[in-house]
Amino acid sequence: MKLACSIMMAPGNTFREKLLNVRSYGYEGVEIRILADEATPERVAEMRQALDETGMGVGAVIVPGPTYALPFDTPESTELKLGAARHALEVGAGLGAPTFITPEYRPQPLPLWFPLRRLSAGEEELFYGFMAGVAEHAEKVSATAVLEPINRYETHFYYSIADVMAVLDRVASPRINLVIDFFHMNMEEADIPAAIESAAGLVRHVQLGDNNRLLPGRGHTDFVSGFAALRRIGYDRYMALECQIPPDPERDLPACAAYLRLCLEASRSR
Repeated sequence: MKLACSIMMAPGNTFREKLLNVRSYGYEGVEIRILADEATPERVAEMRQALDETGMGVGAVIVPGPTYALPFDTPESTELKLGAARHALEVGAGLGAPTFITPEYRPQPLPLWFPLRRLSAGEEELFYGFMAGVAEHAEKVSATAVLEPINRYETHFYYSIADVMAVLDRVASPRINLVIDFFHMNMEEADIPAAIESAAGLVRHVQLGDNNRLLPGRGHTDFVSGFAALRRIGYDRYMALECQIPPDPERDLPACAAYLRLCLEASRSR
């Protein structure tokens, strides 16, 4: 398994400077987050060149935009979401990395006493039409899409690894896989190692944040048992920091890399 850092967390004035800083802190790659309107072919080519020059890898690509907040309530809104997803897949293909596909990311009503919200029949029909379009375009541009289980406060589409696996089973495309995030799993999974092991063969990317969305080691998440589960399923790709930017990145990011390597070493005996 290889350590990566979200480019959003890295200090530096340019993309290349950020890469060099992250490399010096002990990370082997980055997770790239670039706004949709900034992700031009020219910008993607510049990033690809900087990655090649620095020898840094890309764990995954996120291309957020305003369509994340649109509801699946009309064919028109669904088509806007699909257009954004197609663009994101093209960016990911250009950078040679899995691309996050996020049907919805917006605050949710407080789910306190009642069961978790699920998709309505209308939302479900539009969502699976959207996913068919994602699979088709991923195949066309030779991209890989990844779906992320997101906690109940930030979406109502799917929350757990089992939820996303059900989507993957229904869509049935080898171009669509799974990304897991320790922060979200801390909220939605009863047994994180068991949930990870249930997804053997489907995990293409991992995000790291502690239970409080701070750097790993600053909360109570048991990363050692989670890493051991990843070892058992043969995961050997990137695990990327995706959490709150620390107050002193030049001090805190190297310390976090050292902590994570200790967790990885300890996971060998679990």
